Amino acid sequence: MALPSGHFPDSNFLEEDRYSPGFLTLGQKYSIAIGSTVVLPCKINETENSSQYVLAWKRDIAVLTAGNVKVTVNPRIRLMPVQAHTDPHGSLSTGYNLEIRDVRNSDAGDYICQIGSMEPKEIVHTLEILVPPKIDYISPSNKMDIHKGAPIRMECRASGNPTPKIVWSRKNNMMPNGEANKTGNVLDILHANRHTSGHYKCTADNRVGQPDTREVFNRGNKYSLVIRNVTYSDIGNYTCQASNALGKDRGTLSLSGLPTLCYFDSPTLSSYRDQYNISWTVQSYSPIREYRLFFRLASKSMHLLHHENPLDNHIYSDRPATNSHLYSSPFSGSVSAHGGDQWENVVIPEMNDYGAPNHFYNLVPPYATSVRQPTIRHRMSFQLKNLKPASNYEARVQARNDHGWNKLSSIFHFSTRSEDMELEPSAQPAVHGAGLLDKGLLSSSDASTITGTHLHKSWTLSIFIVLITTHLLPSLYHAALSVV
Repeated sequence: MALPSGHFPDSNFLEEDRYSPGFLTLGQKYSIAIGSTVVLPCKINETENSSQYVLAWKRDIAVLTAGNVKVTVNPRIRLMPVQAHTDPHGSLSTGYNLEIRDVRNSDAGDYICQIGSMEPKEIVHTLEILVPPKIDYISPSNKMDIHKGAPIRMECRASGNPTPKIVWSRKNNMMPNGEANKTGNVLDILHANRHTSGHYKCTADNRVGQPDTREVFNRGNKYSLVIRNVTYSDIGNYTCQASNALGKDRGTLSLSGLPTLCYFDSPTLSSYRDQYNISWTVQSYSPIREYRLFFRLASKSMHLLHHENPLDNHIYSDRPATNSHLYSSPFSGSVSAHGGDQWENVVIPEMNDYGAPNHFYNLVPPYATSVRQPTIRHRMSFQLKNLKPASNYEARVQARNDHGWNKLSSIFHFSTRSEDMELEPSAQPAVHGAGLLDKGLLSSSDASTITGTHLHKSWTLSIFIVLITTHLLPSLYHAALSVV
């Protein structure tokens, strides 16, 4: 059958295609972290025949939506109509966006938004799922004991998107080659020795989420005994014994609850001729119950002070010594009466900030609360009296907690003055007219009730201020006298 000249079977369709809508959205790539929500846009321009065309979403050959109808049964996919909008040129835009919630690895791929015309028009969005790193394999998986000189191979593999970078490091130490870390799945150590023992850490990172870390413990010759929640029953001596083909050996250590050695922190020169305020600090996890302070005139033979004597290693019991003084009793003993070689000692109970025994617990501000915190560092001071003027003394101290007495401290030297030091008065605030009575602040009745005692105090204060501020104008002196 012949056809009329110039007429083609699909010419009507081609003519209609000229009036089909076009895309206002460009295809692009989306990189989304796993578990997130993504919205893929698809906006078209409205034409006279737009209602005759179907806008569809597809993934590969599978149809997800057609027009405003959702075809897929995937509950995480939702069709979102684009709100109609008119641009400044009068063109109307519309369309359908595709939302995917809680994206998974299986959601990665190409998503096609297509206009169902005779010659289909489409845009393609590529969805990439970013997955945090995860170490899937590490060898060896447990602690290992290696013979000296033997080779070591450690391997670490991880998954994720993008592909994670594997970095080896060593806990609290450099790598055997002297570097801080090494990149790669495999870590080889050719010859093991005691310097290569320790914790080796594999870290996988791809800048998505948090890096994943695993540790390999090359034990070597280091062994540890960990005691948690230490109690009184844990105090004592512990012995570690090691043996190999060449023999065996043992070592002993002691777990003690005693206080550390006391440390004197007061100045070495007293401010007085016959008194000295001596102070010291000590560390103890248990409450300090009391101190025992020893002092005497310094021996002229200074080298004898460092020789061991019965006092050095003596730990005192609760039985008071015959020449000791309790803190609660007045101290009136004279050092000179006992000579330079005899120690005076005084027992001092621990006091808290409020005068009560034992300041192991201190209130935390605000002081109205009942929260308490343990104090490890303790400080104590004591005023020594009836000392010999212009003399050198030496002192030692020890502390007792619930576990017993610690060792005596090192010898501390201090001196008294020949005369009491005259203390300078504390500086006054730089306020002009300080101490002067302002009559303008008083009513006539108030001013008339000021007694001679008040006048005397005001006179004394005014004169004192004028004397220590002689650089002020002389008129200030006259003003002070006139006010009082």
